[in-house]
Amino acid sequence: YDCPAREADRVSLLEISCCTCDVAPDCADGQASSKRDTNVQLLVFAPHAALGREQRQETAGSPGISGGKPSAEVEAIRIIGPHPALQEFGCALQQLVDCRETEGPSGIEFIQKRLFQYLWKHQGESKTELALYEAQAVLAFNLDPKAGIAYVRSRLGKDTDDALGEWLAQMSTQNGGLDPTMLGNYFSRRDTMEIFKVFVRRLDFTGTDIVAAMRLLFDTFKPGGEGQVISRILELFAEAYFLQWTVWKEKQEGAKANYKDSDSVMTLAVSLIMLNTGMHVASKKLNKKAAAMADMTLEAYIKMARSTVDEEQVPEESLTTWYEAIKESEISMQPLPRNAFSKLPVQPDIEGWLILVVSPTVQKRYWAVCALQRMYLFSDNSDVEPWDAIDLKDKRVQAVWSDATSRASYMADLQGKGCMASCLPTNQAARRSRTCLTAEDTMERAFEVMVGASNTTPMLSRLSKPRKRLALVAESPDLMDRWVTLITSGPY
Repeated sequence: YDCPAREADRVSLLEISCCTCDVAPDCADGQASSKRDTNVQLLVFAPHAALGREQRQETAGSPGISGGKPSAEVEAIRIIGPHPALQEFGCALQQLVDCRETEGPSGIEFIQKRLFQYLWKHQGESKTELALYEAQAVLAFNLDPKAGIAYVRSRLGKDTDDALGEWLAQMSTQNGGLDPTMLGNYFSRRDTMEIFKVFVRRLDFTGTDIVAAMRLLFDTFKPGGEGQVISRILELFAEAYFLQWTVWKEKQEGAKANYKDSDSVMTLAVSLIMLNTGMHVASKKLNKKAAAMADMTLEAYIKMARSTVDEEQVPEESLTTWYEAIKESEISMQPLPRNAFSKLPVQPDIEGWLILVVSPTVQKRYWAVCALQRMYLFSDNSDVEPWDAIDLKDKRVQAVWSDATSRASYMADLQGKGCMASCLPTNQAARRSRTCLTAEDTMERAFEVMVGASNTTPMLSRLSKPRKRLALVAESPDLMDRWVTLITSGPY
């Protein structure tokens, strides 16, 4: 219900003829226990000519308002839902239609143009300040772990290794959203080992055998780097797992074990990683002959394991169980492809093409995404890694045409022999003739972002000369108005 309607299920408020709300056919026999339990059916009618081609095809032959014969007015949308909510919606919709008929379309046009402002405000008010900061931190971490951790330290007050490790564990296991590959890259750095120690001890291994525990570990992050990185990770995992195992070992289910210390867990974990590599990873990276040599039989694995752990600690039955479990399903440790921005946990507030005016001869087009007071600029090369980002907090944003100083600055941006040829002429004829757009042509869809008086940090460090003022051109005046309004609205 929270996804955009497909084209065949849309109709403009300006085109609706009327709507009716009746008891749904499946409830017409009166079997519902109460009126509140009854489903109702909302029918929305519109002129046949006002519908899109797909809608006209789907409604071909459908009854008009009269109920039997086709007419100029056809059923555009049918919605079936619970009685109170849908009936209230139907009444409100009919009131809007009546208002349009008596007062003209200006009222509905006003609502349509500013509906996104209500949605933005509702989204902000539905989250606590902490939830907004945490969402921004997850987003920043997934794009750049170093920037994400800096944000967590400054905005969430997690300025110790213990606090950071606990927060990362909570976000990756309970709240969700952290990119496992980016988290693995972060933990592959030697200077994060103390944070990882806290992180792995916050994972709940209660009642799990060592294979299930390792699956849980490597589901939360995908380690990068060489064998030394894996060794450090397994060493800290073994310590955390052994500490938890000593608490619930009498209640363990499945494959039994009686570890003497964390070193026993460590050596067993290493043997399982070697088994996993031989069975699943080698076949992907080596030729058939080499992969066959790396693949272990059950007898070979037991012999290898016995060189490090005796039968008193791990009986042969348990080794066999774990062998079969890994043979059936790989412990996935390989880095995953980076998530595209559209798949990150925070959905954008607005996105679209913007043209960055750098100089009279240089203008660059980016896919801009605004989310939680940050604007991410993506080039055509990647929808995963942003070219740069603008922190919009405490920035001033305004339409260029609305201020004399802004107009003068914008004209200065485009002075010289160059012109706005890069500003994407909106029609094909202009593109073919290579007609350059002038400042006057783009003034009404341009806006500028400026640092505040209390903020001296320039924007877009990737530029040869970072700026304290940026001129951006939207695709249309209406979209420019949306960008300005959403940015100035702030996070609430």
